[in-house]
Amino acid sequence: MSSEKTVYILGAGFSAPAGGPKQESLLKLAFDLPETKPRIRESKEALRDFLVKVLNVARTSVHGISLEDIYTPIDRCLADGVPLRNITPAKLQIIRGQMEYLISLAIDAAFDSKPDGAKQYVRDFANFLVQKASVRAAKARGTSDANAAKEYDPCSVISLNWDIVLDKCLYQALGEHDNWETGGYEPIGVVDYCCYISSVGSGEERIRSGLWTLGSRGYNVKLLKIHGSMNWLQCSNCQRLFVSFDGKINIPNFINNKRCHHCERYDIKATLQGSLIMPTFLKDLSNFQIKLIWQNAAVELMEAKKLVFIGYSLPHADFEFRQLLSRMVHKKAEVEVVLYDDGTSDGHRRYEEERNRYRQFFSGHTLSFEPGGVVEFVRKLSP
Repeated sequence: MSSEKTVYILGAGFSAPAGGPKQESLLKLAFDLPETKPRIRESKEALRDFLVKVLNVARTSVHGISLEDIYTPIDRCLADGVPLRNITPAKLQIIRGQMEYLISLAIDAAFDSKPDGAKQYVRDFANFLVQKASVRAAKARGTSDANAAKEYDPCSVISLNWDIVLDKCLYQALGEHDNWETGGYEPIGVVDYCCYISSVGSGEERIRSGLWTLGSRGYNVKLLKIHGSMNWLQCSNCQRLFVSFDGKINIPNFINNKRCHHCERYDIKATLQGSLIMPTFLKDLSNFQIKLIWQNAAVELMEAKKLVFIGYSLPHADFEFRQLLSRMVHKKAEVEVVLYDDGTSDGHRRYEEERNRYRQFFSGHTLSFEPGGVVEFVRKLSP
């Protein structure tokens, strides 16, 4: 256990004040999307037909079915290589992709519906993380002892969210801190996804691995997204992850059919695909890059002196992550839980249910609760 490391664990509640939608509302938001492109209309019609004709959902209830109840039978059939009723595995894969496309658009639209000022607490949190992490570069420049910088590892973030509101704020905060655009020093700080990444566009110096950056006496802000990210694409051949901070690149991929520029050098025409781990009781964590992120997340949890859960209800459905916590969290680690009690009877009941869930799971740990929500929690952070 590190003498000072804090690991922040983010659930959907972290992004909610910035416009992040609840999981149970995603399907309704997807069906409510304006049909500005033929692909949106076609995807909505295909998904509605699948729910009604294959899963036998009443047409009036398609908005209310849980995502787990859709993805689990699809993933079970894909894993076994068998049809779902009369739908072949190849067709199931297409339907699954159409759902990912609609859900990605729905999440994007939900964030766009909020004013830019709603994201200020995310910017403040990103600046806090960058200020903490950048001390490592200062230590590396100020001493010939490489261990002084190596041993300084104050914080990391484990996110269960797909959205990139924090990713983009971190990328911006790093650029401002390093003064990169106006000729600042090299080495620099990077968003470190703790796996092997490349830039979608060639020549983007600030998208590179954390290990490479640390080797250049730079610094990294570790952001481990164990369910994938909306700004990731993965090569179907070499398995590299391609990253962009300009937008959610797995959305236009369905239209532009981006290719891996590494494989093209060797005359291999490999397409890039989204890499989100969707809500299902049969999560496929066999992907090489996802496995690497989970392994690094395990190390972060083991080294943490303190865990801070922000907007995460510790649901039983996340049994993979719950078992990771059970195995790896140090028995002396402190646990702080940031939830939100809005003062209503339903909000207070939900808060008490979530608090009791944590009390049962972390009964042997020093446990504290912050009922004021993520915005209030970030306001209290000292840079």
